[in-house]
Amino acid sequence: MAKLLIEEDVPFKFPAGLRVLAVDSDPAISTIIKQLCFQCIYHVITCSDTLLALNHVREKKDCFDMILIEVHMPIMDGYEFIQHVSKEINVPIIMMSLDDAPSAVMKAIEHGACDYWIKPLHENQFKIMWKHVVKKLWSENKLPKKNDSEFTSSNIDALVRYRKNSSSNSKESDADESEDCYTLLTKKPRIMWSSELHNQFVKAVMQIGVDKAKPKEILEVMQIPDMTRDHIASHLQVCFLYAFET
Repeated sequence: MAKLLIEEDVPFKFPAGLRVLAVDSDPAISTIIKQLCFQCIYHVITCSDTLLALNHVREKKDCFDMILIEVHMPIMDGYEFIQHVSKEINVPIIMMSLDDAPSAVMKAIEHGACDYWIKPLHENQFKIMWKHVVKKLWSENKLPKKNDSEFTSSNIDALVRYRKNSSSNSKESDADESEDCYTLLTKKPRIMWSSELHNQFVKAVMQIGVDKAKPKEILEVMQIPDMTRDHIASHLQVCFLYAFET
């Protein structure tokens, strides 16, 4: 049986908590992205409109580590979106499309994308997407570079410190906005979600249905001693904070 740990005993470490903005007009793709981010313990906000996504970035610049964008979007395509959003935020941007032509890949890279994902999407893409954040910080000399060929635990720890320092150096109003996006604070003691416990949580959610799962039902399926609905609700907030759909 999965063991409960108090969260203060084991720090919540990157890449868990990676903050992702995903922009795709296809509701089915948005659902897949939410599920895959959920399994990786990433924060994800989905948006089906590029203009809405751009406005959201302008208002909440400190809320994202990465952006995923479908190439063929209505109103404003992915290429134009990158041109505009790059003026607002400096984060890695991954473009997605069904088009697997080499010319399509090159066009995405030429427009500033750090990667090009050919649909259908798969879990491994999401498991390693955080490395683009590290590489970008390396290239900007904002993160110590220990080894060119591997991502060590010290690199990850340094990234955690970088994000923490960046947040503390922001204006108080910006910090409040960021907290509104990803608040994890609670008055009650929090548990540490180990991989085993999170996997059990994921299985429960998948059994019930991602769009139907509620804290009470998840708790009943998991049947973990001493776990409460508040624990479940908080973890749901971590994995699926909120989604912007039009």
